[in-house]
Amino acid sequence: MQKKVLITLFTLLVFGLAWVLINLLNQEESSMDTVHEYLSPSQKQVVQVQKNQTWTEDLAQANNAKFQFPVNELFMQIDLKSYVPPKVKFFRLVIDRTDRYSLFCIVQTLSSMNLPFVLEKKSKNPDIYVTSKTEDSLNTVVKRLKEYDIESKIVEVWL
Repeated sequence: MQKKVLITLFTLLVFGLAWVLINLLNQEESSMDTVHEYLSPSQKQVVQVQKNQTWTEDLAQANNAKFQFPVNELFMQIDLKSYVPPKVKFFRLVIDRTDRYSLFCIVQTLSSMNLPFVLEKKSKNPDIYVTSKTEDSLNTVVKRLKEYDIESKIVEVWL
């Protein structure tokens, strides 16, 4: 019995507080409406527009020159043409055939001589670019490939 009475009193208290809060909010809105009644029609339109806009829209439409955003402005100009690295001299190994065995022999020959190379296949025939400081080592590669019956030559390329 006591539990039912306590629950009833608690719910009445909650509903009472909710009713008081709703009345307070309605009074604030009605006081704003009374102020709105004394405005001219053009001022009423401005107030209605201001009610519908968000704070970001108000900030975007602000023409106040005295206000400055709290950020640092940084202007940079980067001339990318001056930062492009110069072209590097490479050698292209031109071969007469491109079967699997010949490519295997070429890769093994270049690897055994410790020459850095890149094998690029854009079309049917792959391109082999070799980096070497001396042309003698490249001529040695051509001679070794002749042992495998692979005809080749070295062409200078700037990349």
